[in-house]
Amino acid sequence: MATGKALGRRVGVISHVQEMHERIPMQIQVAPWDNGTSHARLVSQ
Repeated sequence: MATGKALGRRVGVISHVQEMHERIPMQIQVAPWDNGTSHARLVSQ
C-alpha cells in the first residue's frame, strides 16, 4: 500500500486487524445508532 501512495493512487482497506489500523493514518469508522441506522466519521491517527 505504501508503494501505491507514492504512485498517486488511492487504496481502500476494510480491516478488523489492529496492526492495519495503526499503519493507516486516515480512517473512516462506521458505527451503528440505536435506531438501526449507522453513521460514519473520519478519524486521523
